[in-house]
Amino acid sequence: MLLELKRDSHTPLYSQIVTEVRRMIADGALKAGDRLPANRELAKSLGVNRNTVTTAYAELAAEGLITSRVGSGTYISQMPAPASRIREEAAPSPMSWESLLSVQSRDNWLQEMSSFDVRREVISLALALPSADLFPLDDFRRCVDLVLRKHGRVLLQLGTTSGYAPLQEYIAAQLALSGVRVSADEVLITNGCQQSLDLIRQILVGPGEEVALENPTYPGALSVFCGTSSRYFSVPVGPNGIDLNVLEDVLSQRRAKLIYVVPSFQNPTGVTMNAAARRRLIGIAERYRVPIVEDDIYRELRYDGPDVPPLKALDEHGLVIYISSFSKVGFPGLRVGWIAAPRIVIDHLNRAKQRSDLHASLLAQAAIHEFARRGLLARHIKRVKKAYAQRRDEMLESLEKYFPDEAKWSRPDGGMSVWVRLPDSLNSSQLLLQAVENGVTFISGDHFYASSAQQNMMRLSFTMAGPQAIEEAVKRLGNLMKSRLVKMKKHRPAARTDGLRALV
Repeated sequence: MLLELKRDSHTPLYSQIVTEVRRMIADGALKAGDRLPANRELAKSLGVNRNTVTTAYAELAAEGLITSRVGSGTYISQMPAPASRIREEAAPSPMSWESLLSVQSRDNWLQEMSSFDVRREVISLALALPSADLFPLDDFRRCVDLVLRKHGRVLLQLGTTSGYAPLQEYIAAQLALSGVRVSADEVLITNGCQQSLDLIRQILVGPGEEVALENPTYPGALSVFCGTSSRYFSVPVGPNGIDLNVLEDVLSQRRAKLIYVVPSFQNPTGVTMNAAARRRLIGIAERYRVPIVEDDIYRELRYDGPDVPPLKALDEHGLVIYISSFSKVGFPGLRVGWIAAPRIVIDHLNRAKQRSDLHASLLAQAAIHEFARRGLLARHIKRVKKAYAQRRDEMLESLEKYFPDEAKWSRPDGGMSVWVRLPDSLNSSQLLLQAVENGVTFISGDHFYASSAQQNMMRLSFTMAGPQAIEEAVKRLGNLMKSRLVKMKKHRPAARTDGLRALV
């Protein structure tokens, strides 16, 4: 199968493979029943990473164009997708879009992370998301019906950029319970934490200016702050969160426009900063006059140990910009998040938001407010915390039972994931390719690094699969690792002993 890839194109290589296969099907060069090259074979012939081919095949399978048969191979589907679904090659255009589109500095991380989950038989330990099986659909449906009946004509109109006032007041009241003192007009409703980060970047970080990031950290933050127009320096994450000695040393030499941290159940490591470290971080920010962006999205998902006050609760001088969302404790599809910050910051964020989307969905905001106001959100959180704690414990027990002795992992008190260090000889991206073929997905650790990516790290999320599925998935991963280690040991060259005998 001859494919032409344009390596100087801004289109990802996996997407080019998908387009070429579609074209060959449309042209009749590939027919139903034709066998495609194996992932490894095609990757070698194209000179690309095997993961690139696997991602392309996953997308083609999702479209119904190809079918994988275990132990046999990958074939063009016996019933190809309708011609309307196969994109024909576009006619020549006078507009050179590729030369006009700006270069993106990082890959399409979210699509890559979710690309393997299209197969229903796959056990997903990949995405840190709530379990849809636990959604209280009937309760939420009643809340939607109620707000539509009472306020439908208002909610279906344009609203204010700052958000639905009753929800702003509710969020301010909830923050007060954790020691954060803000008024309702110091809360901006957003379309989730990703938009919150982008708005903050717009008002604080100019071209060529630097930000301080944890390393590793949330890939969405990397996609926002590590773009072509901004610079960054990465600070390692240790057992107690961001390394404050390194941070202070760097800030004494370089000027940062902000510090981005996830202090509670950090993504991906799962570590939590203790109160003393949080106070020291606040002191460092005060000394160097650098604002802190506190991403506290996992805070309510604590299963063990005492609560630690948010950085915002310890902030006496308005240095902390606090962001969170209902995505982890409620429903990700609603896209309702918020920013709590000094009023001058909120005013600038409001203006930035008006340039992009005017306001978040009023219906979604009113529905989640009604759901929370009636105590249903608190009841839901209590329920999912019990379920997630059980799933976390199952994962930790399964890791002890099935993973090789050389592997190490975090033991988070909350959150949604476990951070695993594989034996040094194993590469998590390569392991992922085998894992997908064995019906398991996870996230390889390289997605989380701004610099100096470690190739033997993996993140396993425990919220979307039940306990039995988690044990089975970990068992499969453990067997794959042990098998690879045995093969490596067999193929390792025998050590020379002549010199040793001479020394004895």
